[in-house]
Amino acid sequence: MPETKKVKELMVPISEYPVVYNTDTLKDAIRVLKTYLIDSKEHRSMLVFKREGTEEKLAGILTVRDILNTIKGKTMSYDNNELFTMSWSRFYGKSSLGNSVSTKVEEAIRPLVTEFVQAEQDVSDAIRIMMTKGINILPVFEGKKPVGIVRAIDILDYIGELI
Repeated sequence: MPETKKVKELMVPISEYPVVYNTDTLKDAIRVLKTYLIDSKEHRSMLVFKREGTEEKLAGILTVRDILNTIKGKTMSYDNNELFTMSWSRFYGKSSLGNSVSTKVEEAIRPLVTEFVQAEQDVSDAIRIMMTKGINILPVFEGKKPVGIVRAIDILDYIGELI
C-alpha cells in the first residue's frame, strides 16, 4: 500500500492564498478575490486575520457564499418580519450595493472553530475531518502558526493520482 502524503504536500501556502483582515470591508475582500482571478488562481474563499498588538492571528474564513449572503442580508427589505418582493436584478444593482459592501469582513466571516490540521498530519486526517464535519476547507498550522489551507479540490486531485 502506498504511503499517504502529508497535508503540507497538498496545501496551498498562505503566501499564495487570498488574505484580508477583519477590519477590511467586503468591497476590499471582493477586490482581493478579483486580483487572484486575474492571476488565474481561482479561490472561492480567503483567510481572515485579526491584528492583536504586533501579532496577526487567524480569525476565520470568508467564502464567496458568505459575501453574497451578507450582501443579501444587508440589501433585502423587511417590514414586520415579511420580506418585500424585489427582482434579482435590483438586488445586485450598483445603487443597492453601496452600503452592503461597506460592511466589515468580521460581520461576514465564518469564525475559526476547532477544525484544522497540522502540516505534518496525514492527508487521511484532513479527509476524515472534512467528511465528518461537512466542510470544504481546512486551515493548516505548524504548531500555532497558520501556514496554509487544504481544500476539498486538493484532496480530490490527490485521490485522482491514486486511481
